[in-house]
Amino acid sequence: MTTQTKVRFLSEAYLAEMENLASANQQPIPHVNVRVQFHATDTPESTVDYYLRIEKGIIVKAGRGRIADPDLAITATYRDLVDFQSGDLHAATAFVTGQFAVTGDKAKLLELMIVFQSGAYHLFVADLWGRTSW
Repeated sequence: MTTQTKVRFLSEAYLAEMENLASANQQPIPHVNVRVQFHATDTPESTVDYYLRIEKGIIVKAGRGRIADPDLAITATYRDLVDFQSGDLHAATAFVTGQFAVTGDKAKLLELMIVFQSGAYHLFVADLWGRTSW
């Protein structure tokens, strides 16, 4: 029996796992290309910057730190990000209520929403969520 490794949310291991799952489990969405910078506040480590690079609707790069020339920057509390990733906070609700503060190209926000709200994204991250400690 194989033991699956637990990863801590927003750790380098978590983001590496997200990147490693990439194209094998995600469906391409040809017109969706987004570079998004996240600023997670109130984390157990203070503030954590991390990013996603999405090409053709597929997360091809995820990492800690800053991405050059982001299309969007999203600032959110750790708790709100946990609730979002665990499915307790809907993406549209987070953006409309300001729980996710967004700067940058709002058209790219719509593209990001297509990815986050797709069934393929939820299937893609389901295993990772099951192995994540929040």
